[in-house]
Amino acid sequence: MDHAFPPAGGQWPPQGWVPQPAPAPPARKPRLWLLFGGIAALVLVLVAGLTTWLLWPSKGDRGPFEQALAGLSSAPAVRHHTSALGGMIETDVKTTSYGETSGTMSFQGRKFEILAVGGKVYFKAPDGLLPGSQVDSSAAEGLKDRWITGEDALFGPVLQQFEAPEKLAARLREALERADEIPDDQNESVREIPALKVSTPAGDLYVSKEAPHRVLRYSVKVPSGMPSVPRLPTAPGPESRPAMPTGGGLGESDVDALSPEETDAVYEILMSNTRKLTDAVDTGIRFDMDGSATVTCGAGGCTVTANVNSSASATNGGKVTGQVNATMTANVSIEGRSAGSCTNTAVLPLNGSGSVSCVNGGAGGVFSSVEAEKKADAEARSQAAGGVPIQYQILSTAAVSVLANAIGQAEVTRLVDELGQRRAEVGGG
Repeated sequence: MDHAFPPAGGQWPPQGWVPQPAPAPPARKPRLWLLFGGIAALVLVLVAGLTTWLLWPSKGDRGPFEQALAGLSSAPAVRHHTSALGGMIETDVKTTSYGETSGTMSFQGRKFEILAVGGKVYFKAPDGLLPGSQVDSSAAEGLKDRWITGEDALFGPVLQQFEAPEKLAARLREALERADEIPDDQNESVREIPALKVSTPAGDLYVSKEAPHRVLRYSVKVPSGMPSVPRLPTAPGPESRPAMPTGGGLGESDVDALSPEETDAVYEILMSNTRKLTDAVDTGIRFDMDGSATVTCGAGGCTVTANVNSSASATNGGKVTGQVNATMTANVSIEGRSAGSCTNTAVLPLNGSGSVSCVNGGAGGVFSSVEAEKKADAEARSQAAGGVPIQYQILSTAAVSVLANAIGQAEVTRLVDELGQRRAEVGGG
């Protein structure tokens, strides 16, 4: 039977009927599998990375070396004691965190005092090893017991190895990053202290085995471009000295980070030596005599005048133009008798010609005595010759040296004040 919908004559929808909304589709549950899947993937990555790290060839425990270098980096000063080239060169220097250095350096047992301050290296040489002592004894005498700068080829490259604590630690850390594998079981010792050793492209590095770890020793190499040791008056000739190839091993340096109290003592020495630099000489500025010095003597004394040609080298960033204060010292002799000396300071060009004079008043007495003897001798010979006039001469000479002053009083005062401020920073007086 067929039925019509709605029934014939019926209304659709029925009157009063309220349509109902279609049912919403069932809510979907969050796709937790995506979230958990991402976490799972991350875990797998981390596990894989950890596994790779664990299985990757290890270069050993670097913790003690890193701790030792960190301690060195923060030290207010450090001491370096080096024996190099089979003991030919010995150094014992202390360097502050600002790079000032004080100590000694020995060549075959002949000891030089070393001072590095204000960007310059100064030294005091023992007798017989003063610059020019073989050529000009008077010039060497003028350098005796004085601080000397300008000999950068002799000391500069070696002292470059003895850096401020932070700079030294950074250099050693860079070498450590490229080090060979560190053996686990070591029986090394340095100065009877149990030690750990690592070999690096820059040489060997030793730190204490027991905590707190500290740097004990490191290798010193010849800096790139370093010249051979300059020939010194009493040093062996080049044929008998060991070769110093560029980049070759120079030796090993024992190193100790200094305490604030020890650093205070270093600054005391630095300040004391810096005060004496008013008498320092710069041998990088040469003064050549234009002929012999002229000496004019009389009963009132002697006047010595030297004409010089000056030349300045640009070593260590030094200037080669302008002027420099120079000090002339003249040791006067009259007929072979010592007649004292005189000194005077003049402003001379760094590269050019000039003159400087000094007056030795004390030589007047010697001149008068010699003159009286000469006159008496001439009169005696004249009488013996029947009254023939006899002439006589008095020979006066002077050994002259002209040296460039390395630093002025104002600069010395500034450096001493600066050292005092830095000393106060580490708890000194």
